[in-house]
Amino acid sequence: MLQRQDPPAVEILMMSLMGLASERVPADRTIDAVVHNIAAQQHADGSWGSYGIMRPPTADSLISLTAFGIRSLRDYTLPARKAEFEERIARAARWLQSAEPVTTEDAVMQLLGLKWAGLGASSIDRAARRVLALQRADGGWAQTPHLQSDAYATGTALWALREAGAGKAQAHKKGVSFLLSTQAADGTWHVVSRAPKFQPYFESGFPYAHDQWISQWATGYASLALSYSLPETRASK
Repeated sequence: MLQRQDPPAVEILMMSLMGLASERVPADRTIDAVVHNIAAQQHADGSWGSYGIMRPPTADSLISLTAFGIRSLRDYTLPARKAEFEERIARAARWLQSAEPVTTEDAVMQLLGLKWAGLGASSIDRAARRVLALQRADGGWAQTPHLQSDAYATGTALWALREAGAGKAQAHKKGVSFLLSTQAADGTWHVVSRAPKFQPYFESGFPYAHDQWISQWATGYASLALSYSLPETRASK
């Protein structure tokens, strides 16, 4: 990694760093090497791409990868390369602003990327309105205009709106109602996979067989979205 020996899927590195940052893990040599590698894979126009098999909805768009690339560089900026990283983030944000979302994932990740890049309120509001416009009458969001609402699209949309500080109370309430009405008895959500099946099947222990991986993502994002409805608690002194 220190020598930039690129792995086949930069999104694995980006998602790993997001998980570490969420747990407030401090930077070390390994994380520095990962960030160095991610920065080196940025395209000249500011975007990031994938050289593996494109798997919707999480890894079939340059918009998603570019948003998570911004998050990686922001969370774990190498101090000696701060100016360079700021330029990289600004270049990625310009690319994101000019991108035209096709799916809900595109719109959601565009909003998140612009927020993580530190853009102004007008850019954030415009992207948020695009996400809000995709909410269905049933309260949920669908991955594409041709599919039904599901927990993955709904969870990510509610997360992005909350992260950007652009959520509407009524939209959140309707989204929560959709999630609660579609949750299975065991606490999970079932979402049908759209990804090409190129790996040998193996059982993870999560329900839904060949749909287990996207359903696991959906359950995580849906749980995150529902957590925003819980009252804040503070430990007593």
